[in-house]
Amino acid sequence: MKNKGPEIEENLFRRKGFFIALYSCLGAVAILALVITIANFGPLGFQAGDYEEDAAYVGYDQVAPYLAEVDEEAWFRPRQSPTPPPQEPAVPPQTTPRPTPPPRPVLPEQEAAPPESELPPSPPPQQEAYYDVYEQPYEGRVAATGEMLHCGAPTASYFEAFTEAGRLLWPVSGDIAMQFSMESLIYDPTLDQFRTNDNLRIYSEEGTHVQASAAGRVLAVGRNIVRGNYVRIDHGNGWVITYGQLGDTRLVVEGEYVMAGQVIGTVGQPSMFGSMHGPHVNLHVTRDDVPVDPYAFLAAR
Repeated sequence: MKNKGPEIEENLFRRKGFFIALYSCLGAVAILALVITIANFGPLGFQAGDYEEDAAYVGYDQVAPYLAEVDEEAWFRPRQSPTPPPQEPAVPPQTTPRPTPPPRPVLPEQEAAPPESELPPSPPPQQEAYYDVYEQPYEGRVAATGEMLHCGAPTASYFEAFTEAGRLLWPVSGDIAMQFSMESLIYDPTLDQFRTNDNLRIYSEEGTHVQASAAGRVLAVGRNIVRGNYVRIDHGNGWVITYGQLGDTRLVVEGEYVMAGQVIGTVGQPSMFGSMHGPHVNLHVTRDDVPVDPYAFLAAR
Protein backbone atom coordinates (compact mmCIF):
# COMPACT_ATOMS: atom_id res chain seq x y z
CA MET A 1 0.00 0.00 0.00
CA LYS A 2 1.40 3.34 -1.10
CA ASN A 3 1.83 6.32 1.18
CA LYS A 4 -0.13 9.33 -0.20
CA GLY A 5 0.63 11.92 2.51
CA PRO A 6 3.54 13.71 0.69
CA GLU A 7 1.43 14.07 -2.50
CA ILE A 8 -1.46 15.79 -0.69
CA GLU A 9 0.83 18.32 0.98
CA GLU A 10 2.47 19.09 -2.33
CA ASN A 11 -0.95 19.83 -3.99
CA LEU A 12 -1.96 22.20 -1.19
CA PHE A 13 1.25 24.09 -1.48
CA ARG A 14 0.78 24.48 -5.17
CA ARG A 15 -2.69 25.93 -4.68
CA LYS A 16 -1.56 28.48 -2.07
CA GLY A 17 1.24 29.63 -4.27
CA PHE A 18 -1.16 30.31 -7.12
CA PHE A 19 -3.41 32.56 -5.03
CA ILE A 20 -0.45 34.44 -3.58
CA ALA A 21 0.80 35.22 -7.05
CA LEU A 22 -2.64 36.29 -8.18
CA TYR A 23 -3.14 38.72 -5.29
CA SER A 24 0.31 40.15 -5.80
CA CYS A 25 -0.48 40.97 -9.43
CA LEU A 26 -3.76 42.66 -8.54
CA GLY A 27 -2.11 44.80 -5.91
CA ALA A 28 0.59 45.90 -8.32
CA VAL A 29 -2.01 46.92 -10.92
CA ALA A 30 -3.95 48.94 -8.31
CA ILE A 31 -0.84 50.79 -7.15
CA LEU A 32 0.14 51.58 -10.73
CA ALA A 33 -3.34 53.01 -11.48
CA LEU A 34 -3.20 55.22 -8.40
CA VAL A 35 0.21 56.60 -9.32
CA ILE A 36 -0.94 57.48 -12.84
CA THR A 37 -4.06 59.27 -11.55
CA ILE A 38 -2.11 61.44 -9.13
CA ALA A 39 0.41 62.30 -11.76
CA ASN A 40 -2.18 63.51 -14.27
CA PHE A 41 -4.86 65.22 -12.11
CA GLY A 42 -3.14 66.26 -8.88
CA PRO A 43 -4.22 65.47 -5.34
CA LEU A 44 -7.94 66.52 -5.92
CA GLY A 45 -8.31 65.09 -9.35
CA PHE A 46 -7.78 68.40 -11.30
CA GLN A 47 -4.77 69.48 -13.23
CA ALA A 48 -3.19 72.66 -12.32
CA GLY A 49 -3.88 75.46 -14.77
CA ASP A 50 -7.17 74.03 -16.08
CA TYR A 51 -8.97 77.37 -15.50
CA GLU A 52 -6.10 79.74 -15.96
CA GLU A 53 -6.82 80.36 -19.62
CA ASP A 54 -10.57 80.99 -19.05
CA ALA A 55 -10.29 83.24 -15.94
CA ALA A 56 -9.95 87.03 -16.43
CA TYR A 57 -9.23 89.51 -13.66
CA VAL A 58 -11.42 92.64 -13.44
CA GLY A 59 -10.04 95.75 -11.82
CA TYR A 60 -11.86 98.33 -9.65
CA ASP A 61 -11.56 101.01 -12.29
CA GLN A 62 -13.72 98.88 -14.59
CA VAL A 63 -16.47 98.30 -11.99
CA ALA A 64 -16.63 101.86 -10.55
CA PRO A 65 -18.49 103.51 -13.47
CA TYR A 66 -21.27 100.96 -13.19
CA LEU A 67 -21.59 101.40 -9.43
CA ALA A 68 -21.78 105.20 -9.75
CA GLU A 69 -24.82 104.98 -12.05
CA VAL A 70 -26.87 102.80 -9.66
CA ASP A 71 -29.47 104.79 -7.68
CA GLU A 72 -29.65 103.03 -4.31
CA GLU A 73 -32.70 105.05 -3.15
CA ALA A 74 -34.72 103.93 -6.13
CA TRP A 75 -35.64 100.76 -4.26
CA PHE A 76 -37.41 102.79 -1.53
CA ARG A 77 -39.41 105.24 -3.72
CA PRO A 78 -42.99 104.29 -4.82
CA ARG A 79 -43.33 103.33 -8.42
CA GLN A 80 -45.21 105.83 -10.56
CA SER A 81 -47.84 104.54 -12.92
CA PRO A 82 -47.30 105.54 -16.53
CA THR A 83 -49.43 108.39 -17.78
CA PRO A 84 -51.99 107.10 -20.36
CA PRO A 85 -51.93 108.78 -23.74
CA PRO A 86 -54.67 111.32 -24.37
CA GLN A 87 -57.82 109.84 -25.93
CA GLU A 88 -60.05 111.51 -28.46
CA PRO A 89 -63.61 112.21 -27.28
CA ALA A 90 -66.08 109.54 -28.38
CA VAL A 91 -68.46 110.68 -31.09
CA PRO A 92 -72.05 109.45 -30.49
CA PRO A 93 -73.57 107.53 -33.43
CA GLN A 94 -75.82 109.52 -35.63
CA THR A 95 -79.48 108.43 -35.39
CA THR A 96 -82.41 109.48 -37.49
CA PRO A 97 -84.82 111.49 -35.34
CA ARG A 98 -88.22 109.86 -34.98
CA PRO A 99 -91.28 111.93 -35.78
CA THR A 100 -93.31 112.96 -32.79
CA PRO A 101 -96.62 111.05 -32.72
CA PRO A 102 -99.74 113.14 -32.81
CA PRO A 103 -101.52 113.56 -29.49
CA ARG A 104 -104.23 111.05 -28.74
CA PRO A 105 -107.77 112.36 -28.84
CA VAL A 106 -109.37 112.71 -25.46
CA LEU A 107 -112.56 110.63 -25.31
CA PRO A 108 -115.49 112.03 -23.41
CA GLU A 109 -116.15 110.40 -20.11
CA GLN A 110 -118.80 107.68 -20.28
CA GLU A 111 -121.45 107.36 -17.70
CA ALA A 112 -121.05 104.40 -15.41
CA ALA A 113 -123.51 101.56 -15.91
CA PRO A 114 -126.23 101.49 -13.26
CA PRO A 115 -126.04 98.65 -10.73
CA GLU A 116 -127.93 95.45 -11.46
CA SER A 117 -130.52 96.30 -8.85
CA GLU A 118 -131.60 99.37 -10.86
CA LEU A 119 -131.76 97.57 -14.24
CA PRO A 120 -135.24 96.71 -15.52
CA PRO A 121 -136.05 93.00 -15.22
CA SER A 122 -135.33 91.05 -18.40
CA PRO A 123 -138.36 89.35 -19.96
CA PRO A 124 -138.56 85.57 -19.40
CA PRO A 125 -137.34 83.45 -22.33
CA GLN A 126 -140.11 82.33 -24.61
CA GLN A 127 -140.26 78.61 -25.30
CA GLU A 128 -141.15 77.99 -28.89
CA ALA A 129 -143.32 75.07 -29.83
CA TYR A 130 -141.58 71.86 -30.82
CA TYR A 131 -142.84 71.93 -34.38
CA ASP A 132 -141.21 75.38 -34.88
CA VAL A 133 -137.77 73.76 -34.54
CA TYR A 134 -138.04 72.25 -38.02
CA GLU A 135 -137.63 74.26 -41.20
CA GLN A 136 -140.06 72.18 -43.19
CA PRO A 137 -142.50 69.28 -42.59
CA TYR A 138 -141.57 65.67 -43.18
CA GLU A 139 -143.25 65.51 -46.60
CA GLY A 140 -140.63 67.97 -47.91
CA ARG A 141 -137.85 65.65 -46.79
CA VAL A 142 -138.65 62.77 -49.12
CA ALA A 143 -136.30 62.39 -52.08
CA ALA A 144 -137.57 62.57 -55.64
CA THR A 145 -137.05 58.81 -55.96
CA GLY A 146 -139.45 58.19 -53.09
CA GLU A 147 -136.67 57.08 -50.72
CA MET A 148 -137.31 58.17 -47.13
CA LEU A 149 -134.64 60.44 -45.70
CA HIS A 150 -133.42 60.94 -42.16
CA CYS A 151 -135.51 63.82 -40.86
CA GLY A 152 -134.72 64.04 -37.15
CA ALA A 153 -133.54 67.10 -35.25
CA PRO A 154 -130.66 66.02 -32.99
CA THR A 155 -130.07 69.66 -31.99
CA ALA A 156 -133.59 70.18 -30.64
CA SER A 157 -133.74 70.25 -26.85
CA TYR A 158 -137.44 70.84 -26.17
CA PHE A 159 -140.68 69.11 -27.02
CA GLU A 160 -144.21 69.23 -25.70
CA ALA A 161 -144.56 66.38 -23.22
CA PHE A 162 -147.57 64.12 -23.51
CA THR A 163 -150.24 64.34 -20.79
CA GLU A 164 -153.30 62.28 -19.90
CA ALA A 165 -155.46 65.00 -21.39
CA GLY A 166 -153.79 64.58 -24.77
CA ARG A 167 -154.45 62.06 -27.49
CA LEU A 168 -151.99 59.76 -29.25
CA LEU A 169 -151.83 59.48 -33.02
CA TRP A 170 -152.39 56.05 -34.53
CA PRO A 171 -148.97 54.75 -35.73
CA VAL A 172 -150.72 53.07 -38.70
CA SER A 173 -154.33 52.97 -39.88
CA GLY A 174 -155.58 49.41 -39.50
CA ASP A 175 -157.83 47.08 -37.54
CA ILE A 176 -157.03 45.68 -34.12
CA ALA A 177 -155.23 42.32 -34.36
CA MET A 178 -154.97 41.69 -30.59
CA GLN A 179 -156.29 43.87 -27.78
CA PHE A 180 -154.54 45.00 -24.58
CA SER A 181 -155.54 42.88 -21.58
CA MET A 182 -153.71 42.68 -18.25
CA GLU A 183 -156.66 41.67 -16.03
CA SER A 184 -158.21 38.83 -18.03
CA LEU A 185 -156.82 36.10 -20.28
CA ILE A 186 -157.27 36.31 -24.03
CA TYR A 187 -156.43 33.82 -26.74
CA ASP A 188 -153.06 34.17 -28.57
CA PRO A 189 -153.14 32.28 -31.91
CA THR A 190 -149.35 32.36 -32.26
CA LEU A 191 -148.74 30.63 -28.91
CA ASP A 192 -152.07 28.78 -29.10
CA GLN A 193 -152.93 29.58 -25.50
CA PHE A 194 -154.81 32.02 -23.31
CA ARG A 195 -152.64 34.65 -21.66
CA THR A 196 -152.47 38.34 -20.68
CA ASN A 197 -151.27 40.88 -23.26
CA ASP A 198 -149.44 44.12 -22.38
CA ASN A 199 -149.61 45.72 -25.87
CA LEU A 200 -151.96 46.62 -28.68
CA ARG A 201 -151.46 44.98 -32.09
CA ILE A 202 -152.66 46.82 -35.21
CA TYR A 203 -152.89 45.22 -38.64
CA SER A 204 -151.06 46.89 -41.54
CA GLU A 205 -149.38 46.03 -44.83
CA GLU A 206 -145.66 45.39 -44.98
CA GLY A 207 -143.71 48.55 -45.92
CA THR A 208 -146.35 50.96 -44.55
CA HIS A 209 -144.91 54.08 -42.86
CA VAL A 210 -145.07 54.01 -39.05
CA GLN A 211 -145.38 57.46 -37.42
CA ALA A 212 -144.64 58.64 -33.90
CA SER A 213 -147.80 58.93 -31.81
CA ALA A 214 -146.46 62.05 -30.03
CA ALA A 215 -143.39 64.27 -29.85
CA GLY A 216 -140.46 62.89 -27.87
CA ARG A 217 -136.87 61.72 -27.71
CA VAL A 218 -135.62 58.38 -29.07
CA LEU A 219 -134.35 56.23 -26.23
CA ALA A 220 -133.32 53.10 -28.17
CA VAL A 221 -133.36 51.47 -31.59
CA GLY A 222 -132.90 47.70 -31.51
CA ARG A 223 -134.30 44.20 -31.94
CA ASN A 224 -135.41 41.29 -29.72
CA ILE A 225 -137.21 37.99 -30.29
CA VAL A 226 -140.53 39.23 -28.82
CA ARG A 227 -141.09 42.56 -30.62
CA GLY A 228 -138.66 42.18 -33.54
CA ASN A 229 -137.22 45.49 -34.75
CA TYR A 230 -138.39 48.27 -32.46
CA VAL A 231 -138.03 51.99 -31.67
CA ARG A 232 -138.53 53.16 -28.06
CA ILE A 233 -139.43 56.85 -27.56
CA ASP A 234 -139.74 58.92 -24.38
CA HIS A 235 -142.77 61.20 -24.75
CA GLY A 236 -142.31 63.00 -21.44
CA ASN A 237 -144.06 62.89 -18.03
CA GLY A 238 -143.10 59.21 -17.67
CA TRP A 239 -144.83 58.14 -20.90
CA VAL A 240 -142.73 55.73 -23.02
CA ILE A 241 -143.93 53.94 -26.16
CA THR A 242 -142.21 51.01 -27.87
CA TYR A 243 -143.12 50.60 -31.56
CA GLY A 244 -142.42 46.93 -32.45
CA GLN A 245 -142.59 44.53 -35.40
CA LEU A 246 -140.94 47.12 -37.69
CA GLY A 247 -139.02 46.53 -40.88
CA ASP A 248 -136.78 49.57 -41.50
CA THR A 249 -135.64 51.48 -38.37
CA ARG A 250 -132.84 53.51 -39.96
CA LEU A 251 -134.91 56.70 -40.10
CA VAL A 252 -134.14 57.65 -36.49
CA VAL A 253 -131.15 57.30 -34.18
CA GLU A 254 -130.77 57.09 -30.44
CA GLY A 255 -130.90 60.51 -28.77
CA GLU A 256 -132.80 62.14 -31.64
CA TYR A 257 -135.86 64.32 -31.04
CA VAL A 258 -138.96 63.57 -33.13
CA MET A 259 -142.24 65.34 -33.58
CA ALA A 260 -145.75 63.92 -33.54
CA GLY A 261 -146.58 62.31 -36.88
CA GLN A 262 -142.92 61.95 -37.95
CA VAL A 263 -142.18 58.66 -39.75
CA ILE A 264 -139.89 56.53 -37.59
CA GLY A 265 -139.88 53.28 -39.61
CA THR A 266 -141.91 50.87 -41.71
CA VAL A 267 -144.02 47.79 -41.05
CA GLY A 268 -141.99 44.58 -41.38
CA GLN A 269 -142.39 40.83 -41.03
CA PRO A 270 -143.43 39.85 -37.49
CA SER A 271 -141.17 37.98 -35.11
CA MET A 272 -141.81 34.35 -34.07
CA PHE A 273 -144.02 35.55 -31.19
CA GLY A 274 -146.44 37.33 -33.55
CA SER A 275 -146.16 35.35 -36.77
CA MET A 276 -149.82 34.24 -36.81
CA HIS A 277 -151.03 37.84 -36.96
CA GLY A 278 -149.16 38.65 -40.16
CA PRO A 279 -147.64 42.15 -40.69
CA HIS A 280 -148.71 44.46 -37.87
CA VAL A 281 -147.44 47.06 -35.38
CA ASN A 282 -146.89 46.15 -31.75
CA LEU A 283 -147.73 49.29 -29.68
CA HIS A 284 -146.48 48.96 -26.08
CA VAL A 285 -147.29 51.99 -23.86
CA THR A 286 -146.06 52.45 -20.26
CA ARG A 287 -146.60 55.20 -17.68
CA ASP A 288 -143.79 55.19 -15.08
CA ASP A 289 -142.85 51.66 -16.25
CA VAL A 290 -146.43 50.38 -15.75
CA PRO A 291 -148.19 49.03 -18.90
CA VAL A 292 -151.19 51.17 -20.01
CA ASP A 293 -153.94 50.38 -22.52
CA PRO A 294 -152.97 52.38 -25.65
CA TYR A 295 -156.53 52.28 -27.01
CA ALA A 296 -157.74 54.50 -24.14
CA PHE A 297 -155.48 57.35 -25.30
CA LEU A 298 -155.56 56.98 -29.10
CA ALA A 299 -157.33 59.71 -31.01
CA ALA A 300 -160.73 58.97 -32.53
CA ARG A 301 -160.74 58.09 -36.21
